[in-house]
Amino acid sequence: MTTDDSETIVRFENVGLRYGLGPEVLQDVTFSLAAGSFHFLVGDSGAGKSSLLKLIYLALKPSRGLISLFGRDIATTPRRELPAMRRRVGVVFQEFRLLNHLSAFDNVALPLRIAGVRKSDIQKHVVELLSWVGLKDHLDARPPTLSGGQQQRVSIARAVISRPKLLLADEPTGNVDDRMAMRLLHLFEELNKLGTTVIIATHNSHLVEKMGFPKMHLDEGWMEIVGADTDRASVPPASEPGPGGGLFDDGEEDEIRPDLEKLF
Repeated sequence: MTTDDSETIVRFENVGLRYGLGPEVLQDVTFSLAAGSFHFLVGDSGAGKSSLLKLIYLALKPSRGLISLFGRDIATTPRRELPAMRRRVGVVFQEFRLLNHLSAFDNVALPLRIAGVRKSDIQKHVVELLSWVGLKDHLDARPPTLSGGQQQRVSIARAVISRPKLLLADEPTGNVDDRMAMRLLHLFEELNKLGTTVIIATHNSHLVEKMGFPKMHLDEGWMEIVGADTDRASVPPASEPGPGGGLFDDGEEDEIRPDLEKLF
């Protein structure tokens, strides 16, 4: 039965996952995420964070249990309808998964081209977003010529450019310094304010505590949600100073801050 996806974006009911004949890496995972929520996915290495994300973006099937996405039971959704469902999910992969034969610009523009966005709008929005993540001088660069941190930022820009209903990010700040990490988290938060449900897997406990969003905590395959949205701290706006100095300390960067309402 289909439910209103304005209420629940992701629902897991007693989900278990094992690879082959090995032990379960996820055990009886049950949770429900409301539309417009923001959660950090935390836990030690090997706790199952990446596996959980793969289940959500339909790269894996559970060994048992039920998964619903946008109010639809994945097990009973016709196979032909799954690609359209996946296009509503933006994913920042830990290994980037950029197309090496395309420039940074073309990698980010790809979701918009698939969606049939006008060429003039693609040009404007992609340039603005890549500039804001600090890559305005690398629009034509191909991924093999970029550093790990630069490739990470291209991957993030590609994931958010089409304003997905659900954004999943696997260690999105793992290859950048703290200043850029805060800048990227501000982008995720602004996207969330526009209605996107966000899940960020991270080991960076400092950033998790600073943001104050609820945590989906995985421990040896078991999960619990800790914390609440109330009284959480917000990432300082790009035009205001944050801990250790402003996020943007020069006028040039303030000028390229995107108007997310127009961009998305």
